[in-house]
This record gives sequence, C-alpha cells and structure tokens, in this order.
Amino acid sequence: MNLLVTGCSGNVGRGLLPVLTAEFPVTVYDLVPPPAEAAVRYIHGDILDSASLHWAMQDCDAVVHLAAVPAPGRIPDDRLMEVNVLGTQRVVEAASMGRPTHLIMASSDSVGGMVFSGGRIPPAYVPIDENHPTRPPDAYGLSKLLGEEICRRYTRQSGLVTVCLRYCWVFWQDHYPHVREWQAGDPRTFRPQMWGYIDARDIGRAIVAVLKSDLSGHETLVLSARRNFLGRPTLDLVRECYGPEVVVRKPERFQELSDASAFDYSRASELLGWEPIHDWEDEVGHLA
Repeated sequence: MNLLVTGCSGNVGRGLLPVLTAEFPVTVYDLVPPPAEAAVRYIHGDILDSASLHWAMQDCDAVVHLAAVPAPGRIPDDRLMEVNVLGTQRVVEAASMGRPTHLIMASSDSVGGMVFSGGRIPPAYVPIDENHPTRPPDAYGLSKLLGEEICRRYTRQSGLVTVCLRYCWVFWQDHYPHVREWQAGDPRTFRPQMWGYIDARDIGRAIVAVLKSDLSGHETLVLSARRNFLGRPTLDLVRECYGPEVVVRKPERFQELSDASAFDYSRASELLGWEPIHDWEDEVGHLA
C-alpha cells in the first residue's frame, strides 16, 4: 500500500513518519521538505492546489491528511479557514476521484470546545468519547469539525473509506523534559487540555492499524495515552478545576486506574485492536 502524507513538518508528522515508513512506501506532499534522513519520496505541493493534488495521488492507495494551520491565532481566522477547510475539501475530493481507497484525517479534541476556551467551557462529561458535544469557540476547532463533515460527505458520495482521528495534545521528544515541571505547577494551567496527551508514535500506530483493518464507511475515533500527564487522580483534577457538576460516566475506569485519561479511546481499541504504548513516566525515566 502506497501512502501519500500531507504535511509532515510539525510534531505529529515528525513523530509518526518513522512508524509509517517502517510499514509502507510513503510520499510526503508538503510545502516544507521532510527531514533529510526520512526514507520518503517528496513532492513540493500546496493542499489548495487541486491539480497538483490529483497528480500526486495517481500512484497512491491511501492518504493521511495532516496538513493544516495547527492552532488559532497564528494567522487571521479567514485564512485559517481557507487552508484547513478548503484545503481539506480539495484533498478529500482528489482522493475520492482518484486511486486511493482510504483517507485518514487528523482531527482534534478541540472540536469539544474546551481546548481553546481558556477554561470557560467545561466538559459535558468524562471520559470524553466520540459522542461528546461538539461546540468549538474558535476557528481552528470549527475547521476540524467541518473537516470531519467533509470526510463524511465524500464517503456517502463515493464510498471512500474515511477515518477522522480526534487526538489530544501530541507529545514528542521535546515535551517530555518539561513533564516534571508541569506536575509541580498549577493543574489549572492545563485545564483546557484536560491533562490529556498522546505520543506521536502512537498516532502512527493507529494509522497503521486503520490501514490494516477491514473498516468501511466513515469513522471518527478518539485517541489518547492511557493516563493523564500530571500523574494525579483524574476525577480529583476535574472536580478541582471544573467543579462537582461534571458528569462521570464509566466510573469503573477511574477505579481501576485513578489517573486514567479523561479521553475514552475504547472505540479505537474495539475496532482496531489499538492500545497506546508510550507513557510519560517511561519517557521521563529514560531522560534521567
């Protein structure tokens, strides 16, 4: 299976590219070249360029769509929406009209509304799953939610298998040296992120699992590490930072593992047999 990966210059791409190249031939389609050591073919291209996208996809079997403006406030909102929404539209349309049978899109936990709300929007319940209300207060979260709808639309229209991965804060090697400092600080600092994270390599493993599965149609899947990165009981953090009103579903999850992630990735486990294997404590231990 030949993969086309859009956007590989950020934390997600840098982390998962070695996982993907260990399994499949990979072509990177990006404005920024991949690392020189990456065993990939490179096409300099813009996701807003439909003609270039159609040409790039003529020899690929699946598309991994990572390219996006990665957060609000970096560029004007109208430009962010153009890149993230229109760019996704053009990527998915090109895939649906060409050879690819599968498209995997990088979505985000920001569709739930908490991440960029400054703590103003509490979770409706924990653990947060695929059915959690979507209520983004910012252009980035809205762009990701619209991207999910674009994927659904093309699955209905063409039969292209689309999978949107809603993952939380992506950790890569640059993040782990700061974990002890964060743990010693105020947990309210990370209230919007719900103290959740996922190692980029585990995202790569989830993508491989999707491509080796028999999934059909459209799926949206939440991904997270097993535990929160503060190493404290998750329900204590929720009560301290959001109050006692937050509904707790699956309380047994937090009885079995008190610092279990506030994000519920059980659907990904059920459908793909995927489990996160990279844990902050192991990574921090390697730094000692």
